[in-house]
Amino acid sequence: MEEQQCISEEIGGKMNFLNLIEELSIAGTDSIHLQCVVNRYLQDVTGAPVSFLVPLIPASEEGLLQVVGEKVLDKEIRFSVTTADIENVTMNGFSFSVNDQHNDFSEMIEKIIGKDENILFFDIKHTRIHPGSGENQVALFVCLVIGNKEGEESPRIEREHYKNTIQEIFRYILGHLLTALELFEEKRVRGQCQNLLRVARRLLGKIGDLGKLMRGVMAEAKDLADAERCSLFLIDKYTGELVSKVFDGNEASEELRIENGQGIAGHVANTGKLLNIRNAYQHPLFYKGVDELTGFKTRSILCFPICDEENIIGVAQLCNKANGFHFDKCDEEIATAFSIYCGISIMHALVHERVQKAEARHKLSQELLLHHMKVPEDDVKTILEDIKTTCEQINLNEFSSLSYCPREIERSLSIRMSLGIFDDVKLVQKFKIPKGKLVRFLLLVQKGYREMPYHNWTHAFTVTHFGYCLFKNLNLLERGIVTDLEALAFLIACLCHDLDHRGTNNSYQKQSRSPLAKLYSSEGSVNERHHLSQAICILNDADCKILDSLDNGQFKECIDMIGELILATDLAQHFRILGNLRQLTAENLREKPLLLLSLMMTCCDLSDQVKPWPTTQFVAELVYAEFFAQGDLEKEMGLSPKDMMDRQKACIPELQIEFIATVVRPTFEVLANIFPEVSSCLDTIDDNRRNWEVLREQQPHYCLTP
Repeated sequence: MEEQQCISEEIGGKMNFLNLIEELSIAGTDSIHLQCVVNRYLQDVTGAPVSFLVPLIPASEEGLLQVVGEKVLDKEIRFSVTTADIENVTMNGFSFSVNDQHNDFSEMIEKIIGKDENILFFDIKHTRIHPGSGENQVALFVCLVIGNKEGEESPRIEREHYKNTIQEIFRYILGHLLTALELFEEKRVRGQCQNLLRVARRLLGKIGDLGKLMRGVMAEAKDLADAERCSLFLIDKYTGELVSKVFDGNEASEELRIENGQGIAGHVANTGKLLNIRNAYQHPLFYKGVDELTGFKTRSILCFPICDEENIIGVAQLCNKANGFHFDKCDEEIATAFSIYCGISIMHALVHERVQKAEARHKLSQELLLHHMKVPEDDVKTILEDIKTTCEQINLNEFSSLSYCPREIERSLSIRMSLGIFDDVKLVQKFKIPKGKLVRFLLLVQKGYREMPYHNWTHAFTVTHFGYCLFKNLNLLERGIVTDLEALAFLIACLCHDLDHRGTNNSYQKQSRSPLAKLYSSEGSVNERHHLSQAICILNDADCKILDSLDNGQFKECIDMIGELILATDLAQHFRILGNLRQLTAENLREKPLLLLSLMMTCCDLSDQVKPWPTTQFVAELVYAEFFAQGDLEKEMGLSPKDMMDRQKACIPELQIEFIATVVRPTFEVLANIFPEVSSCLDTIDDNRRNWEVLREQQPHYCLTP
């Protein structure tokens, strides 16, 4: 009879275990549901009123508590468990004596189960493969609540009674349970990453407004860590103080400043280490005065640094876990990851703010500059009255000749002649340009040139004059080779192509790390981009808007062309496109209009080389006056200037012969191949080269005239 009863009990036990396996199979990989099923089974088998599992997460060395009995906790509890702790538990054998520094686990157990309950702990091991070791490791603890503490024998007896049963159960179900827990952990980490990416996207959308970003950072930090309050401090780079202008998401009436190293936030800023304070009032760095002032009761604090790529730029401080508990290791991990996104967002916002301020300062300085460069109305009136008389004084047939030397025209008269050029090409009429605005534009451009030996207003006028001569002599507008809009953009580019030139080249700008280089060196053509910027500034001046009659499409096309043509005056750019320029023919000009205009622009810039010898020689001396001044500056910087910039080494005739051979003649050859009408320029170039050769023979040490 007893034997039959034992067999019946054995069969019943097996049936119950098979039911457990079936339930676990139905639960799949839902670790929470799996724990509920296992707890219920353990309670049935052992008779314990409550059971729960404490899985150990090896990657983060944490213990995890999610389910007690069949009750799922509102918030999972994570606490640190080191290898030494686990060994301590195993050797002790009866009580769970983990070195729980912050009492996370024990506090939660007392809150849920009660502190007077007797709990048995069983360690369940499995083989984890670690580098250099294949030993069994503790995977989880099985915890049984067996009633009130009434003596020491009862736990010992109960433990011995259930130990083998529990070990046998988990021999079959441990793998499935651990797989589910690992999957849960992977999903949790992935969800955390996705949340942080969403947070980052929201924060980066606020970088245009630092105050708005700061409020956003605090709101996101509160949500992620489920905190009641958040304060954000930035480090003042001048004083080292922590400064907060926003408290708990609201603008403060006045900024709060904390001395370097003072208090919890100051300590974190100094050390760069996160600080998780479970009981604020017991911490030596906590200052109670703020609570007394505000009436807010601070229980717990999570304070973490915010860093950019190199330094700590601020500190975020979270107060009071919303559920009444304190911040745990999971919150610490989220805060650490979140601080990276905060740092990136805040640094972008600070950079954006600096850029906005720089733009505002630039705009103000431009307004100030234009204000002081304002053209007197009397000058405009005088020019408009004298324009007809001026044109009668100059023979227009001679003026439009390719060999005419516009440098002979005095400064005030050159403005009138520039106005006459726009008029003669019919651009004033075609684009309904008010003559008063055009005169103001010309006068302002003239004021925009510095008094350099060569790169001055006279040079700009000679370049514009040669462009005009090309239009007239080659009938570019009449033959439809160039459109009216292209002609307008071209003449504006000629006038503005060297605006505010400082007498030094692009190489010097980069070597000296000038403000221009800081603005434009990443784009190349430093000087030319500055000239373009100045041109746009003048064209945008209310009194100089000579493009007002253009529709939006024409305006954009015109500005784009002006930009391309000014950049084309960089000889480096010219040599980059020289192969394409050589493919231009009389038949394909309209297929590549910008290439033709770029070629014309370079020819205009070099036009002093196709003038009679006295002009060419005089201009060369002006050019080398600038070159040698730059060489002197380079020597002061400790650099070795090129021979052409060194007044002690330069042989001007030799350098000019080389310049004609490598730059001037090849460029005009391309133009002459397309337009035979300019072949006379090649003859002049050759004549000037011979003169330089003679000078080289006669005066091998030729230098600038005093």
